[in-house]
Amino acid sequence: MIKRGDRVKITARVAAAFNNNKRPGQFDWTDRRGVVERITANKATPIVVWDGRKSPDDVPIRSIELEPAELG
Repeated sequence: MIKRGDRVKITARVAAAFNNNKRPGQFDWTDRRGVVERITANKATPIVVWDGRKSPDDVPIRSIELEPAELG
């Protein structure tokens, strides 16, 4: 279960869909990582602040997954 403060990343399927846009090379979504700022009341939309950005984005809960913890 994703909760506030978790590090998340875009799923491979969603990243492929975002990368397959009309302007290729604009941004590579496969490396997109961020932190969950909050989750809406219906628990369907987390608000994520992506690394390197200041403004939060709302994304569907199914389009993100927890980032695996780094070993070491």
